[in-house]
Amino acid sequence: MTTAMLLFSAALAAAPSQASALGPNVRVFSPDDDMKKVAETVETVFKRQHHRQFGPERQAFLFLPGDYTKADTLNVGYYTQVLGLGRTPDEVKLANVKTPAALDKNNATCNFWVGIENVSIADTDNNADPYFNFQWAVSQAAPARRLHVFRKSVFDWYYGWASGGFMADCVFEKPAGSYSQQQYFYRNNIFGDGIYGINWNQVIVGCEGDFAAKSKDGGKMLSECAPTGVEGVSSNWRAGGCTTVVGETPVVREKPFLFVDGNAFKVFVPAIRRGAKGVSWGDGKANGGMGEGKVLDLASDFHVAKEGKDTAKTINAALAAGKNVLFTPGIYRVAEPIKVAKPGTIVLGIGEATIVPENGDAALKCADADGIVIAGLIFDAERASKRFVVVGVKKSERRHVDDPIFLVDLVYRVGGTGKPGKTDVCLEVNANDVVVDHTWIWRADHGDHTGWTVNKSKNGIVVNGDGVTCYGLFVEHFQEHDVLWNGEDGKVFFLQNEKCYDPPGNATWMSHGGKKKGYAAYKVAEGVKRHYAVGLGVYDVFINTNGNSVFLDDAIEVPDAPGVVIENACTVEIANGDGPLVGINAIVNGQGHAIKTGKGSGGGYAIQRVYRYSDGKADVAPNYYKKRR
Repeated sequence: MTTAMLLFSAALAAAPSQASALGPNVRVFSPDDDMKKVAETVETVFKRQHHRQFGPERQAFLFLPGDYTKADTLNVGYYTQVLGLGRTPDEVKLANVKTPAALDKNNATCNFWVGIENVSIADTDNNADPYFNFQWAVSQAAPARRLHVFRKSVFDWYYGWASGGFMADCVFEKPAGSYSQQQYFYRNNIFGDGIYGINWNQVIVGCEGDFAAKSKDGGKMLSECAPTGVEGVSSNWRAGGCTTVVGETPVVREKPFLFVDGNAFKVFVPAIRRGAKGVSWGDGKANGGMGEGKVLDLASDFHVAKEGKDTAKTINAALAAGKNVLFTPGIYRVAEPIKVAKPGTIVLGIGEATIVPENGDAALKCADADGIVIAGLIFDAERASKRFVVVGVKKSERRHVDDPIFLVDLVYRVGGTGKPGKTDVCLEVNANDVVVDHTWIWRADHGDHTGWTVNKSKNGIVVNGDGVTCYGLFVEHFQEHDVLWNGEDGKVFFLQNEKCYDPPGNATWMSHGGKKKGYAAYKVAEGVKRHYAVGLGVYDVFINTNGNSVFLDDAIEVPDAPGVVIENACTVEIANGDGPLVGINAIVNGQGHAIKTGKGSGGGYAIQRVYRYSDGKADVAPNYYKKRR
């Protein structure tokens, strides 16, 4: 028996009785374990996973309440999730956790598919040295939730590039941030000693702490934020910064999580909060500090799905019988869509559990029903499929204002893996009042089986429902509109988008019946009267065009209506300066300065900004190229 198996067996002796039911890809650690062996087990998995960006392994490390600080720093890599099993983060004490850069030159722009939740990170006296920091050096699809971090935090790997991150429901006692991150999204955190860095686009929603006076982004102090004109929203963009602060989170439900109660696993489902500020947990909160919400029993209320054992048929049978579903780490190839129909159903994945549709239709279909939560899953294309996830039916009149459907930490990818994949739409939201809380929707730009005619996909997300809200929307590289919004009263807080790397040229890549170059990344359909989006970044990376010149006329397209408002939108030029002429001609509806690069372009790296656009009127920042000269 290996060291890892011995350690796992020892932990089971102290763990809840259902631990063995979580399958072989879950390791449950106890504070009574030999801390040296805990560290060795985690490091063994890390060394195997660190460079396997498209590998098949999935892993969850579960820590029973206790002190693990003698295990020292734990490194984690691809397809690995660290989960504390306490009621609050403070019940599981880790010394430190790091995500070393997977690429050369400290480059963390491909550090994906990893997560951490519900633990505390101990302090060290040597916070000035990054080696001793909490180095959560990640880009997309790597959420950090429900943490209590006592040491300084840095979200890059020794100042190498990183491209975006998501932090929610966390407390940071010391400074947190990154000088090299391109963009970042924070929601409902508490910052005890300020935040720092971020270069292009930073959005902070519902956070607390005296961070404005102590915080600086890539350009300016956050104390220079001023009201934008939309209630509760302030920004330092006009002062030369890149930060938007939204005082309250309109509606949110934190992600359900596993915890232990005596000798049993439970799942806590946090309550919905409206106008939320700060974290949902802590001293004085209900349910022993967990906060408002309900407790479900894993053994009696859930079907625990396991790789190699469960199929779509067994999972759908459990859902039809009224069970919730916990997907343990693994890859689940489904011969029919997973069907979530009953109100209040919880579908939760751990350890980067992945669903692959093999039915030509969809991976998962969610009914138009109150209170459903789908969280913590990857949806992967390995064959052609119409869509990955469909929520509700088109033209529904049913409303869910009081009890929305929540889609949390869901990741979609088309291509990159060992098999070609195609899909028309990754996420189709037809139901009203749905809340999307962090997602990365990705048509692969690298890996196996990528190319304009190979991993084909039109749209990342299509929203047909009314009253849909998105926090932390990461969607990239689709062949038509990355985001297509048809519903009324939509709200989006933060967009990170790279347009497709590989359009073949404007001879064929045209929209509006051949009248406009390319497809806007963010498209609000004609006829929509009310829509609000803030903190949007669209980037030009036209680098695989077979030598052809490619331009996009508008990064964002919206109808000209008083109730449609875009605030703090930017474009960034990061394509190859030695390549063909490429660029984005305008930011919103022909307004906002162009970005361009390529031989003889007279352009190059640039960031252009629009402070506000509504009803045909744009407030545009000075031209970056002229400022630079």
